[in-house]
Amino acid sequence: MTHARRRTDRLNRSPTEPASMSITPDRGPPSRRVVAMTMLGGVGLLAGLLLGFVTFTLLGTPLSLSVESPSGQLLFTLGTYLGMGGVAGLYLFRHDLTLSYVRLRRPSIRDLAAIAVTTVALIALAVAIPNLISRLGLPFTEHSITESIEMNPAIALVFLPLSILVVGPAEEFLYRGIIQTRLGEAFDAGAAVALASLIFAVVHFFAYLDPANVPGTVVTILLLLLPLGAILGAVYEYTDNLAVPVLAHGVYNAITYAAVYAEVVGLY
Repeated sequence: MTHARRRTDRLNRSPTEPASMSITPDRGPPSRRVVAMTMLGGVGLLAGLLLGFVTFTLLGTPLSLSVESPSGQLLFTLGTYLGMGGVAGLYLFRHDLTLSYVRLRRPSIRDLAAIAVTTVALIALAVAIPNLISRLGLPFTEHSITESIEMNPAIALVFLPLSILVVGPAEEFLYRGIIQTRLGEAFDAGAAVALASLIFAVVHFFAYLDPANVPGTVVTILLLLLPLGAILGAVYEYTDNLAVPVLAHGVYNAITYAAVYAEVVGLY
């Protein structure tokens, strides 16, 4: 079966029809799948944060590194996203699944074009939506990493490669490759994308949390993170290749941090 045929089959099947590439059968009502995948998303986040803390404590503390320093951020971020990716890998192992389940392959020329278009779309939304929120007079918050770069621009130099090599792969592996694919076995493709995007947005709550501006955090999650996640989920279904959202996500993050760095150091 070709990739296009598989994609068409997923888009046309009914919500109760198992996905053709499902390796494990559906059990229980679809709502149970939503709860399970929401919990998996939360576990991925918590396990990542725990491993990030442990990594920094074991390696950073003996070296007297500050968690706000570039080296400290490197250790904490590596631990966090390796932990998140590890949860996804353990899920595959626990359910006797292989990497083919998440539809990962080397990008074709068409996939590379999709990556470029998706990255441009993400950047366009990331510029347009905050402007719209501001015009509407609604509160807004920034990602904690953006705030860290504003305080110490050198941190951006750490996150440029990490975004592409670690952050994008880990988040997409879990939230698109595992969670969205599993939801796609219980729902049609559109619903799976929407639900996975909502889970993806919600788990970023603390990354955007400003205790003095909780309404702004909620607005940012719903109006910015949700559509960004939906674009990544949609392109995953369209291309049938996890490498596309992985690279688009990583490049988008890197460009975002590079722009913040350039502004802070006065390059424009």
